Amino acid sequence: MASITGSDLKQPVRVLRLKHDETESRYVWAEDYPSWVKAEQDTRSNLFSAVGIGARGVTFMMRKNKRLSLFHAIRWQGQFCFLTSITDAEPGFVTVKAALCEPVLCQKDADKTPPGCQFPGILTEKYVGHSQPDFHAEVTTDYVLVTPKAVELAPGSWVIADGRYYRVRVPHLLDPYKNEFEIRRKEDC
Repeated sequence: MASITGSDLKQPVRVLRLKHDETESRYVWAEDYPSWVKAEQDTRSNLFSAVGIGARGVTFMMRKNKRLSLFHAIRWQGQFCFLTSITDAEPGFVTVKAALCEPVLCQKDADKTPPGCQFPGILTEKYVGHSQPDFHAEVTTDYVLVTPKAVELAPGSWVIADGRYYRVRVPHLLDPYKNEFEIRRKEDC
């Protein structure tokens, strides 16, 4: 993006933060503060996941705010924007890169009574395989579930994501701002 001034910031956004509602045992994205940005959709995918496929991206120019971090998200034109980088731009401004994706409702420890907390997660595709055993066909779907850093899932546990059960296979916990979990679902055809 070219040189920017405050008058270029014409698009309203809501900066979101993850809120833990202990009475309901759930995490939700809630508005932290409103802001104004200059937004430009990217022509390349934003690789918001280290082990899944990317999503369409968007770049925001906005005023520097000490509260803004990669623990936040942005709601722009009705779309959820998962923040992937924040870099200093011109004095007083930052460049924010984000992936356009929509969180789905998830629930951890879905096989336990009572089940674990609910949380927003982002599903991205990893691999779809097909096998033909002797008597029936089985479709194996592998996804990557990207969660806020506050959410951890145990390998071998069950998680409900977007209304479907998945087995947690491999956790990827080294990113300081998010966790990623390889999850699998098997279905008969």
